[in-house]
Amino acid sequence: MEICDLCQKFDIRELLLQSAAQKPDATGNTDRNYVDANDYRAPMPTFYKHHEGIIALKNSAEQGCQLCALFWKTWVKTLNKDDFTEDWLEKYFPGQLYIGSSSWTKSRQGFPYVMLTQQAPSGNSRTLCSFEAFADREDIPSEGAALLGRAVYSDPSLNGCKSVAAEWLKTCLDEHKECNPASDQARPLPTRVIDVGDENHAPKLIDSNGKTDPYIALSYCWGGDSIFVFNDGTMDKLRNGIPINDFPATLRDAVLITRALGIKYVWIDALCIKQDSAEDWAREAAKMRDVYSGAVLTVVAANAPSTRSGIFSERKSENGRAAVEWRNPAEEKTNKIHLRPGSELWDHALSASALMTRGWCLQEGLLAQRTLSYGAQQMIWECSCYQDDEGGRITKATEDYRSKGFIQDCIRRQNTEISKPKESLLEKLSLRSHKSDQWWKSYSIADPYDKWNDITEQFMKRSLTMDFDVLPALAGMARVFQHVLKDEYCAGIWKNEILSTLAWNRSPRYPADQSTRFDLAKPSRYLAPSWCWASILGRESTMNNNWQVRDALKLSAHSTAKVVSVKTTLKGDDPFGQVTDGELVLHTRFVKVDQLPPAYSTEQQYLDKPEIPESVKISAFQEVAYTYLCTIGSMTYEYYQQHKPCPNQEFGAVEIVRWDGAPGSQVPGLDMLLVESTGRKEGEYRRIAHLGLRKYPEPDEEAVGSDAYKGTILESAACDEIFKAKLKKRTITLI
Repeated sequence: MEICDLCQKFDIRELLLQSAAQKPDATGNTDRNYVDANDYRAPMPTFYKHHEGIIALKNSAEQGCQLCALFWKTWVKTLNKDDFTEDWLEKYFPGQLYIGSSSWTKSRQGFPYVMLTQQAPSGNSRTLCSFEAFADREDIPSEGAALLGRAVYSDPSLNGCKSVAAEWLKTCLDEHKECNPASDQARPLPTRVIDVGDENHAPKLIDSNGKTDPYIALSYCWGGDSIFVFNDGTMDKLRNGIPINDFPATLRDAVLITRALGIKYVWIDALCIKQDSAEDWAREAAKMRDVYSGAVLTVVAANAPSTRSGIFSERKSENGRAAVEWRNPAEEKTNKIHLRPGSELWDHALSASALMTRGWCLQEGLLAQRTLSYGAQQMIWECSCYQDDEGGRITKATEDYRSKGFIQDCIRRQNTEISKPKESLLEKLSLRSHKSDQWWKSYSIADPYDKWNDITEQFMKRSLTMDFDVLPALAGMARVFQHVLKDEYCAGIWKNEILSTLAWNRSPRYPADQSTRFDLAKPSRYLAPSWCWASILGRESTMNNNWQVRDALKLSAHSTAKVVSVKTTLKGDDPFGQVTDGELVLHTRFVKVDQLPPAYSTEQQYLDKPEIPESVKISAFQEVAYTYLCTIGSMTYEYYQQHKPCPNQEFGAVEIVRWDGAPGSQVPGLDMLLVESTGRKEGEYRRIAHLGLRKYPEPDEEAVGSDAYKGTILESAACDEIFKAKLKKRTITLI
């Protein structure tokens, strides 16, 4: 049998039409980082009664029902367990199965997912797995066109697949006014480009000499050292032309895509920047924003971990697919509707792709006017007006930082609007939200500094082959924001936001073999001043809490530090590039810290707080500073990377902000930096960690446990101590 009797009776048409017929509403989500929409539809989890339980589903799958097999295989993968028994399944997953639909927001998800749900004996419902319903391109029911995806091609090199990409580009160029302002019509080519040629002419490197013509840019992973680059040894061959089949697979496929889209030129960094010339590299890297924002399209090789992998890779579904009938009573014809697992949807696939781990690739995608991404299962299109994918799902970006509308508005308006006051420009770009009585509304995600922090967080989750590229790899985005903010850029942070940005934390890197508590790698050279997030290595940077400090500074601050001056020294001519040093001068309250633990080492990876005789009195703050440096991973990790011992070294804590009521609550608190003297001159210090303290209400010891209770009481006591201390303000210099 193809599908069992229960699956044959399932009416997918009625499910999707009923889901769409629901009255649209707001989601009710009040999260600060969420922009609500008014086209939300509620879930329908128990629309159709399916098998009586998991075992019945398993048996039906084994008897040959393709739909039950798809359900079973997809769900079993989520267990991450191979040794389960039927008794175990019945014990932990009892209850009736249903087929239903997910909640959905049309402007974000496009259409609902089909879900397999289970209602437990307690009455609670849980989703076991979700699927996208789609139809073959030649068999789409007219009434379901807006509720169904499309079949994807088995091979992205097929002409049909290329035609889909060409149609996306044509539609955008012909119909999207927002994507094609008059100022974009004549953009010069980059310094050098590859003329892609045709079947009779090999691709070759040319100098553009200021010529204006459409071109494509490639965003991809090098995947280690590559010998197929532009340097003294390859210059003549590249300029004379190299046969297409001699190109590494990823670069070859990029040339073929460019040809298929009717574009004459493609820009590939390895072939258009002289790789054995530091001067050429620095000069061209500074133009990265213009290269990617000026390209008519950026092709993103998301599924290619190296230049040898190729963009055109065969697509395989691990779970297969199953079909049900779309039955319209008013028509004799039925249509075949297929289901594919939600885990194969583009957002999931792209976020897990090799390209999404590379630091340089973040700004390449964000700066691009349009991107055509080749993922593991399908192509994805993004422009300022919409997103579409080969599977037919037209959506908005799920992460606000990825909004092309925002970035492209910044780029396009920087020349035409640059003379306008900052406030009116921000309002025109929809970056300044309206005033509201709610504490967070006036500093919502629409604030451009929040957007910068979002982008920075995403960037720091990624890796760089050369750690000293940390600032150059974000320089293009910094240029875009500088035109909007009219603010001074200081090695990854903005002058007007310095106090709130000092609250950053870096999560540790961990060795793959787990041989040590942390990865022992330190920066290969000077990266940035210690007060900048770019100064150390790390897995990611926590920047999205900066708004709390900013709001405290604006709304409920009891005391704040004063920025006396800030400066950085550039290594080259690029104001957004590498720096050689920097200093931040603060006038603020200073607390001397008598004792800190030794910096992390492999000899002593887990430090305990010191054994203190009862006769010796140690303050709550001193104990918290010592203990947190030992136990909080981000603090221990930063201390390990920043610490540089010197004779007669002193430690202290400088206060950044202190408030009576924290934003969004009534909890008093303060943010401080732990610092150490440099030994170079009086009053000069280096940041070694961020320390945030809150005075929480006394918890129920029995409810939270003894350790948590003691920790809360100790931190609250430390807060009280600093609040009441009569500390003199000092002027100190952080380097």
